[in-house]
Amino acid sequence: MPEYRAKPGQEDRHGEMTGAITLNMMFVMVPLVIWCVLLGPIWFDVRLTLLIGLALAPVLSLAGIPLSRYFWARFSEWSDRV
Repeated sequence: MPEYRAKPGQEDRHGEMTGAITLNMMFVMVPLVIWCVLLGPIWFDVRLTLLIGLALAPVLSLAGIPLSRYFWARFSEWSDRV
């Protein structure tokens, strides 16, 4: 099972930290765009939609850390074999 090797605040030679951060932002931006562009304006006014979107951004970012580390570790292991 692949492990997330980068220590917090450090980046190793494979770039695990940078890759995991990039994946995390991709995982966060898709639901935020869906909320702020498609779903939020249907149910709420613009101000409330943006406030909910701003509140969701850090929550989704923190919640996505384990998922992005998991996927990046698997991708990094796969790319080492290729």
